[in-house]
Amino acid sequence: MYDYIIIGAGITGITLCKLLREKGRNVICLEKEEEPGGLCRTKRIQGHTLDIGGGHFFHTKHQEVFDLVFKHIPKEEFNYYERVSKILLGDETIDYPIESNIWQLPMNEQIEYIISVICNGEQSGRPEPGNYEEWIRWKLGDKICDEYMIPYNTKLWGVEPKEMDIDWLHKIPRVNVREVLQYCLQRKQDVTKFPAHIHFYYPKKGGFQAIINALAKDELPYIKCGEKVESIVKNDDAWVINGKYQAGKVINTTPWCDLYEALGNPVELKSDFEKIRYNRIVVSLYEKHYDINWHWRYIPDKNKPYHREFYIGNFAQDSAKNGIYLETNIINHKEGNLKIDDRPAVAEYVTDAAYPVPVIGHADAIKRILDHYGPLGLYGVGRWGQHEYQNADVSVHEAMRFVESLDREG
Repeated sequence: MYDYIIIGAGITGITLCKLLREKGRNVICLEKEEEPGGLCRTKRIQGHTLDIGGGHFFHTKHQEVFDLVFKHIPKEEFNYYERVSKILLGDETIDYPIESNIWQLPMNEQIEYIISVICNGEQSGRPEPGNYEEWIRWKLGDKICDEYMIPYNTKLWGVEPKEMDIDWLHKIPRVNVREVLQYCLQRKQDVTKFPAHIHFYYPKKGGFQAIINALAKDELPYIKCGEKVESIVKNDDAWVINGKYQAGKVINTTPWCDLYEALGNPVELKSDFEKIRYNRIVVSLYEKHYDINWHWRYIPDKNKPYHREFYIGNFAQDSAKNGIYLETNIINHKEGNLKIDDRPAVAEYVTDAAYPVPVIGHADAIKRILDHYGPLGLYGVGRWGQHEYQNADVSVHEAMRFVESLDREG
């Protein structure tokens, strides 16, 4: 009998396995795929380094996460970049974030954007709304919403903006009208107020999976691949998974909605499980020569099915220099409808689950699920276990916090 069974061997599950074993716990990690890594896996295709789970770049505000990663893969094995991300607005490409770089647009466009920002609902004193579409208009004004935020996020999430909650909006810019005007007049932005990481690390070889390989190196004997969870049953003194794995406690790092049947279809939580939703992303690899230094570009254009494009050779040192990959919500993807310069994709991969979709009520739903199962010894950790839009570093940090909490509990 194990002390812990971990469901899922993505970056959260691997980190939990490592840290629990270091604490002397008897652990097994069950992974339904034939290899560990989850969204952080990388494939080598015709000289290209392709992160098949979409864009992953390593940076964190948590020093302990840096310490853990660099302990297993030396800092010298990374390149360090100043982020170059762009936004396509009509025929113009400007720097991200939009609110700091309106000055890069033609003058007539600048005027329209500035007027719209000045007239936003927050500036006008209107009360804060409760869904994403109304909130985004209230915060940013109609122009930024109609040209960028609404179409981009509709393409990304695959749901109507009015269905989405506002509890995840720390991920988007916090517009200060005075600063928007200042940037336009000075024709520059203050990078210290960048809404996300300004710099990032990326492995010199092996893509983002180099981090996974380093963390998982000593954990592979404790990871059982090809083991999809079909049943989770609580007996008097143990959890039993698939009728053969027993443990005092279980940690889930996968989407809860995929475990509903395995948990015996708990009727009392049915509506909560229904609010735990995710989207699926197609990653498409193409070859095209480029001289730009961009790392990625956001594509809000409704006429283009994909929402983001990545210039692989500008961050993956070991990759062919002409590689580009696109991210497309599977809802918008049709086989053969994506081409660059009339060239079809070199390869395509579909994620099983990409982003937790923040539909209205999802936060209360996941809290009820965790509050129900936690006292029984079934926990949720990481992007999927907590159903939060966490980057890889945050999921690692949440795994660290969980293991530390065990020490506090004795």
